[in-house]
Amino acid sequence: MRIKRWNVIGCAKEEVKNLIAHGFSPLLAGVLCSRGLCTPEAAGEFLQSGTEALLDPYLMKDMGKAVERLRHAIENREKIAIYGDYDVDGVTSTCILYEYLSERGVPCIVHIPDRLDEGYGVNENAIRSIAEQGATLIITVDCGITALREVELARELGMDVIITDHHECAGEIPEAVAVIDPKRPDCNYPFPHLAGVGVAFKLLSALEGKAGSERLINTYGDLVALGTLADVMPVMGENRVLIRRGMEVIHSASRKGLASLVEAAGGEIEKLAADKIGYMIAPRLNAAGRMGKARSAFTLLCAKSREKAESLAKELCDLNRDRQQLEAGILADALSMLSEHPTGMPIILGSESWHQGVAGIVASRISERYFVPTVIVCFDDAVGRGSCRSFGGFDLFSALDASKEYLEGFGGHTLAAGLTIRRENFEAFRRHFWQYYVQNTDIGVIPTMDINFEIDDPRVLSIKNVEDLSVLEPWGNGNPQPLFCIRDIIIEQITPIGGGKHLKLRLSKNGCVLDCVFFAKTLFDLALRQGDCADVAFFPQINEFRGSRNVQLLLREAKPSDSLIARRDREMELVRTLDTHLSRDEKKSFLPDRRNFADIWHTIEGLSDELSRFGGEIRSVLYGIGALHPSMSVLKIYACLRIFAELGLISLVENGEEMEITVHAGNRRTDLNSSRLLRKLRP
Repeated sequence: MRIKRWNVIGCAKEEVKNLIAHGFSPLLAGVLCSRGLCTPEAAGEFLQSGTEALLDPYLMKDMGKAVERLRHAIENREKIAIYGDYDVDGVTSTCILYEYLSERGVPCIVHIPDRLDEGYGVNENAIRSIAEQGATLIITVDCGITALREVELARELGMDVIITDHHECAGEIPEAVAVIDPKRPDCNYPFPHLAGVGVAFKLLSALEGKAGSERLINTYGDLVALGTLADVMPVMGENRVLIRRGMEVIHSASRKGLASLVEAAGGEIEKLAADKIGYMIAPRLNAAGRMGKARSAFTLLCAKSREKAESLAKELCDLNRDRQQLEAGILADALSMLSEHPTGMPIILGSESWHQGVAGIVASRISERYFVPTVIVCFDDAVGRGSCRSFGGFDLFSALDASKEYLEGFGGHTLAAGLTIRRENFEAFRRHFWQYYVQNTDIGVIPTMDINFEIDDPRVLSIKNVEDLSVLEPWGNGNPQPLFCIRDIIIEQITPIGGGKHLKLRLSKNGCVLDCVFFAKTLFDLALRQGDCADVAFFPQINEFRGSRNVQLLLREAKPSDSLIARRDREMELVRTLDTHLSRDEKKSFLPDRRNFADIWHTIEGLSDELSRFGGEIRSVLYGIGALHPSMSVLKIYACLRIFAELGLISLVENGEEMEITVHAGNRRTDLNSSRLLRKLRP
């Protein structure tokens, strides 16, 4: 297990005391100060969640022009085409405009491009089709900022275009009636981090005026929150207000399609947390677009019938399962191509056999595993479409802009982007991208976990203090769940739960006992034993069970304390002496008995069944196995592995501080006594 570097931000004690004096509880005051909100005024401004905190939409460039043209279209019942996108942000944006205009009797055409046939953004064939259907106005949502030729074509065909987008502007602005994008260089809107659905909502806010703000957010707030969270926009400023208010609308279960989808995913909409949308709801809605059926997600969110909503929710869950299977196959294929990839460099891979719909997810999985930006390109004959995902804040959009001579097109954000490339330019693009990366980042940087501050006295983790953290919600990009750490805490008890896939722990320090859960971590991953002294990073939450309430720590990471590391260093020094001349006592400390051999064999065989081979840092492997056998020393574990390797039962590769183990298939019966190393260790 690769442990992240902990960046303990900390907070000034005097500033914390000042906030406490103004009514903030200790944990809340510490988090606010660690995030630079050190005065009561700054803290209060951040925490406000009323519509009065929303900015004037007319501060956005071209908003007045857009409102004038749209109002004219509504009054004259013009046929309006809403041109969306196939991801959650694009679909929710489309839903908002469609519902708003339909309620006013405006005839609407909805076009959501097919991801597989049309790709991202506005395309000429769709523009011609929309013109043939009689539209006189096109409104783009979550796309359009790069649609220079397409907007010109629309004008030639007698249609006006209003662009609403939030993507980066790569160059010239299309000559539309209005181009509303807070990221366009000549727009001075104070908050440039709106999602596409946020920009669409601001257009309606401008139409309705200030008096209509409450009604709009009570009607469409759920869609705004859903799209903003799914697109991983920063949860601060206007977004925080829109999400917080939107989550209230979500919890009312007024939108039948969303309620049915949450239920089909195994959740309760009344209790749905904002941070669950990203992994419970968004993947199912995105699965429709990824599998070429984005219209199903749109129809679900606009569904008026519960029966129709339930049927579509089931369809999206089925599509998501298909997507997961497809993703697993492509991920395995991509990983098999990395044997000669230079360590620490961005991963840029391409294939004709990959499905474009899941390229972005595969890129995310690889970037998270190898801690580098990743580009996955799906080729169709001579041209490929790629999905890019960043790591460590690396600016993908700037990197693509610097490499644009090798690309047919690109667009997106700092952390996620897309591109089109010709096959003959692929290798040149990869080399240039690598060069840009080397010049603009620190190679081999250890992933960092930001921790708000260290807790010296665990008694501060009272029910009231933990409950008070809820005013910081919703959690998300830019406003993550606060993390705290406690150092030198004793592990009193470790209990595997969920079939061994998760852990429940009891920790203690200074007489204070804390219950913890550690999801998606096994004993092998934890590599700690009962009685060990550890440092833990966590988010505290309230656990309710059978009418009882207590504070429970949700562990994010646990690692050996400095004192335990020192002890392990001494043990690892002894491990390295196995091949030297050993004294009688040293031989005894290494010598395994038959039960030791059996236990270690079953352990590595079990790990091998899951991973085919496993490895990592030598100490991580040894102490991971040791956590599964608390009474066995790492010296005996290491001796077992060396003896198995000598007898040909496994391959054991040690390269510096790294170790890799592969269990061999075939006949596993052998005579342990034939091992020279075992004979050496016996008295």
